[in-house]
Amino acid sequence: MLGPSSLTPAALPQPPSAFPVAGRLTAHTPCDPQRAEVEQCIRQTYAQRYGALVPAFAPVLLALREGGQVLAAAGYRRAADGPLFLESYLEAPVEQLIAAQAGRPVARAQIVEVGHLAAPRRGEGRRLVQLLGPFLLHEGFDWVVGTVTQELQLMLVRLGLVPLLLGPAHPDALGNQAQYWGSYYQHTPVVLAIHLRRSLRQFLARRVRAMTREAP
Repeated sequence: MLGPSSLTPAALPQPPSAFPVAGRLTAHTPCDPQRAEVEQCIRQTYAQRYGALVPAFAPVLLALREGGQVLAAAGYRRAADGPLFLESYLEAPVEQLIAAQAGRPVARAQIVEVGHLAAPRRGEGRRLVQLLGPFLLHEGFDWVVGTVTQELQLMLVRLGLVPLLLGPAHPDALGNQAQYWGSYYQHTPVVLAIHLRRSLRQFLARRVRAMTREAP
């Protein structure tokens, strides 16, 4: 469920950020031997949380690491490279649905799909999301799309993000593949789109307001 495939497993140059987040991102392509531990983190998290068996992974996996340990992980796929997993749920190509709500044309090359968000411990998912936004913007993407559960959607709202709702994610759209996902679809997943630059501005403005209120 769900990027430049030239990324190496070494630590990525961390994008400039106006808010500090502990940890670092590493990228892992299919030929990277360190990718296995990132896949395992995702498999275990989905198995424990939903009883799910992840059948396949995105071309590039990102890991939040601290002290060499994988704390959280996600995968991403460029829309320009072909159909996205989440387009199985949609009635039209993702760029058309975004453009209809944004009121302007959107090219597939501007869009990246993020999936496999896995955080075994509470709070690590939030840290990963805070790093993903600046990183994907730094990579040249304007829009990030993903299939998110109700819980993740609430976390995004708490971060001050205002995503576009592209549609529900019904298991019927996957046919026999739906059986792999355990109780995942009981968590009311939907397909969302987020404009990266605008959302980061909203998040930072929210942080500034919070810091102003806390100042003596």
